[in-house]
Amino acid sequence: MKSFITRHPLIFSLLLTLALFVLAFVSRIILPESPVSNVADLPPEFKLPLSDQQRALYAIISFETLFRVVAALVAIVLLIQLGWWRQAGFNRPSRWRNLHLLWFPLLIGVLTFSGGVQASGPVFLASVLFGALVTAFAEEALYRGVIWQVLVCTGVMRAVFMTSLLYSALYFGVSVLVGPWPEAVVLTIPATCGAFMYAALRWRTASVWPAMLVHAVFGFAGAISTPGAVPYLVLLLAIASTLGFVGYGMFLLRNPRVRADGA
Repeated sequence: MKSFITRHPLIFSLLLTLALFVLAFVSRIILPESPVSNVADLPPEFKLPLSDQQRALYAIISFETLFRVVAALVAIVLLIQLGWWRQAGFNRPSRWRNLHLLWFPLLIGVLTFSGGVQASGPVFLASVLFGALVTAFAEEALYRGVIWQVLVCTGVMRAVFMTSLLYSALYFGVSVLVGPWPEAVVLTIPATCGAFMYAALRWRTASVWPAMLVHAVFGFAGAISTPGAVPYLVLLLAIASTLGFVGYGMFLLRNPRVRADGA
């Protein structure tokens, strides 16, 4: 496998992304979700407010959670087979660098809570945290871990762009399995911008763990926070989570001298 990766890094990355989409499709078949066009058509018992345990159950037993658990297992198997744990950025904290660069994304994560928190109880919070951690591990281990290690030999900037685009393609495909494609496009834009920043952080911090931490924070905050009450703050967060992330990623990799201060 290593010889094929060395000779065809981009083809391997494309095939892995395609295989992940197939796994998402199979997960959708295993745990199908039937959308309801009219709430009035629901049985009376489904119109009652959900308990904390019910909300947690719906959050855990979904095709998206199943897919990301399987994706995490795929990442672990690949890292073991290739022996790339350290090369993929799973290293000790003593080897991490430039952790002060996390201030911007973590600040945005804190501002996400400006409108308050929507959580029905500890069980639901635990289920959301589990989903955020599994998602962050699976996606970072695969795209800023395995695929990053495959493509970084082609150049840092090319690896940043390609890992972001491949991640964007998978994210769009999974989102289309959930709902209509216009909504999938809207969801994919900030995900792509975030992926660009995660890749830049992966390089500058010399580890995949900091990017994984930021990713988990955003996933958890987005699931339990309510929209901000102040319109300009909502607009600020929207811009920061799209163009702001791309701009910050470009700042982190702004010239060869700065890029040399990384992994």
